Amino acid sequence: MQTLSRQQLVLLVLLTLVWGVNWPVMKVGVTEYPPLTFRAISMWLGLPVLALALVLLKVPFRVRRGQWREITGLAATNMFVWHLCMILAVQTLSSGRAAILGYTMPIFSAVIGALFFATALSGRARGGVAAAAVGVSLLLWHELTQLAGRPTGVLLALVAASTGRSAPS
Repeated sequence: MQTLSRQQLVLLVLLTLVWGVNWPVMKVGVTEYPPLTFRAISMWLGLPVLALALVLLKVPFRVRRGQWREITGLAATNMFVWHLCMILAVQTLSSGRAAILGYTMPIFSAVIGALFFATALSGRARGGVAAAAVGVSLLLWHELTQLAGRPTGVLLALVAASTGRSAPS
């Protein structure tokens, strides 16, 4: 196993902290602003940060014409489905529950790959999908059995997860 350098370890710790704080910040944000307004504000604030990173890393802004179709498909699922569904789910669920549900994406990836792309799941993969499904079911049990539950938030988080997003909001 490869060991991490000091710089890599510091960056990993910072990334983990930022990623972890992201979800509670979203929960606070949607209590202060309408969810779509908060999402728009966060995207507009993130845009200059992304542009600065591209400039510093000397990555060109230009996208080749042959990549537009793929980028459009990825943007549709990421920018519209993921961001819309997750910000609405965070409004109704706890931030931790929304995050866990959002990152059930590997379950959906395995099942969708098996169903639509004729990818056979190994026994280990089937066991992993089953274990994850049981975990999600246990997590959702309260939401689905209590009258005060938030099944709409759960459904929105799972729709977001099924779109294949795997990075923090």
